[in-house]
Amino acid sequence: MRYVKLHHDRLQGLKGKQVPEGVKVCLVLGAKLRPDNSLSPILQLRVRLVSILANAYPDWTFYISGCRADTSVIYRTLVEEYHIPEERFVLDSCGYNTFRSLWDMDLFFKQTRFYILTSSFHIARSVRIARWLGYDAWGIDISDYEKVKDNPYFWREQLAALRSLWLVFCIRTPLSRISTSFFHNRRLRRVRRNEQQFDAQNELILQRAMKNVDKSMPLTEYFFRQLMEGGIATSMTQSLEEEHLIVSLSHVDCTTVMEDVLALALCYRDGRTTLADLKDYYRRIHYQDGVITFATRNHYFTWIMQSAIKEGFVECISPDEPAFPFTGLMDLQPSYMTRNKYLFRPQMDDENNYKAIALRQQQRVRLTYIPRELLNMPQDSELGVIHDGDIMAVVCDQHTWARGVEIKHLLIAKWISGRLHFYHATGNRLELSNTDAYTYMKDKFTMIGVAVYRFKDHDTSK
Repeated sequence: MRYVKLHHDRLQGLKGKQVPEGVKVCLVLGAKLRPDNSLSPILQLRVRLVSILANAYPDWTFYISGCRADTSVIYRTLVEEYHIPEERFVLDSCGYNTFRSLWDMDLFFKQTRFYILTSSFHIARSVRIARWLGYDAWGIDISDYEKVKDNPYFWREQLAALRSLWLVFCIRTPLSRISTSFFHNRRLRRVRRNEQQFDAQNELILQRAMKNVDKSMPLTEYFFRQLMEGGIATSMTQSLEEEHLIVSLSHVDCTTVMEDVLALALCYRDGRTTLADLKDYYRRIHYQDGVITFATRNHYFTWIMQSAIKEGFVECISPDEPAFPFTGLMDLQPSYMTRNKYLFRPQMDDENNYKAIALRQQQRVRLTYIPRELLNMPQDSELGVIHDGDIMAVVCDQHTWARGVEIKHLLIAKWISGRLHFYHATGNRLELSNTDAYTYMKDKFTMIGVAVYRFKDHDTSK
C-alpha cells in the first residue's frame, strides 16, 4: 500500500520510500457528531490533524467530507479554535461515504491526486478503493496520534473491503473515465421511472388525505400528520441538465415537506383535489412566477415564502420592524449556491443560470425573528402570537460553514401543555418532537431564533 506517516507533525516516507512530490491536496473523510452536536473523539482528532497539516504545509488545500455531520461545528472549530483561513478548506456536504467522497473529488473538485486522512482502522480500505478506481491516492498513517493502537473494527473492515471490491467490479472502470452522458442517461431514466412511481403514491396519499379532513386542527398540522403515515424524510436532489418538476409526498426533506403541506392545504381550501391541481400549487410555490427553469427555481426557503406570499398562500407573522417578541433582526442575502457552485453542476456551469442566480441573491430579505431564548415563554405570554400549524423557519447564525444559507431548519408549531413543541422532518422520518422548541435549540449555536409564517385559510389572492 502507498502510505506516508505523520510523525512529529511532519510527513515522512515508510520503508525507505520518499514522500510523493507535488501532492498538495488532502481528502479528509468525515464522521458523525455526538448526540449533543459536539465533535466525536474520532472527528475531533481528524479536525485537529487538519490544523497540524495546515500549519506544516501552508500551500495545502483540505477537502472535508461527510454530509451526515453538522459540518458547521467543523467550520467553526477550524476557524475559531485553530485559526485556519476558510479558503484553505472546503466542506463537501454530499460526501456521505467513501465512494461518494472520491467521486466528488474528481467530479466537483477536479482532483485525482491527493492524500487521504482518516482513522487507522479505515485508511487501508479507503486507499484500496481510491486505487481500484484509478486515483493517485496516498494514505496518511496517523497511528502516532491515536490513543487506541489496536483495530477494533478489523473484521468489519475486511467485510467492507470485499463489498467495496464487488462495487468496483460492478462499475468496471474508474469513475473518472465513465462518460458523463452515461450517468446523465441513467439519471434521466431513473427520474422518469421514479416520477411514475411517485405519481401513483401521490394519488393514494392525496385521496386518503382529502377524506374526512379533521377540521378541529389547522390544515397544515392535519396534512403534516397525514404525510407522517408512511412518509420518509430523505434528500431529494435532481442532477439533470434540463429542469424537471417532480412532486413526491412520500419522500421529503424539511423543506419539501412544507411545500407539500402547503400544496395539500391549498387543494382542500380551494376544492381542487386532483393530482394535477396539487402539482400546479407546488409549481407556483417552488418556482418564481410558476416558471419551471433552474434559474427561476426557489432554491432558498426565503424565496419559496416570497412566491407563496405573492400568490396569497401564506402571510408573514414576523413584523417588518422589531417588536416584542420578534426582537431579532436580520438582513439575509443567501449566497450558498454561488459560493458552492460545484455542488450544482451542470446547471451552474451555464453562464446564464449563474448570472440569474447571482442576481437574485443580491436581493436582500429583511426579517424579524423571535430569539431562541424567548421560546422558553409559555403559551399565555406574548409567545402565544405563534399558533398551532404556523411554519417556523429557524434562522441560521451567519457565522457558519454554509456562509450563505439563511434558514437552518423548518418546523410546524404545536402547543402542548403550554409549551411550544413542533412537527418536523428529522433523520429518516417525520415526527412530532418529544422536546419543546427551546430545549431543542438551546445547545445548537447555529440556530438563533425563528421567523413565523401562517397559511391563509381563505383565499385572498386576486
